[in-house]
Amino acid sequence: MGCGMVRKVDELGRLVIPKEMRRVLNIKTGSSIEMFINDENQVVLKKFSELSNILYFAETLGDVIFDTFNLPVLISDEEQVLICKGLSKKDFINKKIKINITKNIKNKDYYLIENNEEFLLETKNQFKYVYMFAVLSEGFESGYIFLLSNNYVEESVIKNVLLLKKFLSNLLKF
Repeated sequence: MGCGMVRKVDELGRLVIPKEMRRVLNIKTGSSIEMFINDENQVVLKKFSELSNILYFAETLGDVIFDTFNLPVLISDEEQVLICKGLSKKDFINKKIKINITKNIKNKDYYLIENNEEFLLETKNQFKYVYMFAVLSEGFESGYIFLLSNNYVEESVIKNVLLLKKFLSNLLKF
């Protein structure tokens, strides 16, 4: 990685992560950071995926959405796809999310990605419409639910996915 920077710890024990590193790692205000000491007695900071802690529930939620509405579903943390229902897992699992696409959902219930706009890196969007729902933890985005379709989705489906998104967000509180 070779990106060494030196910072001083303040009187309260705080350390500022440099802006350049935050940008590279996509660390935003509200992002969770995991800290641990490795075998060489070094402090390691790692971006923490809150959704990975409740993966079983997110997986079940993906099953419910796919089985109920017969629409492909992807569930991701802030960076990559963790769950894929109704599509080839090898084509979507661990694919990185385009960071600039997440800026469009600020203060909205969901964001509609249209006209085959790509929302994942290294993956061509094969759907005409992608509905993106932010999963929140303490008011900050911890992940996303993507509902994929070649037709507009009925308002009743959107309302149900919003309810399920809220359920998943509430699980992150525990």
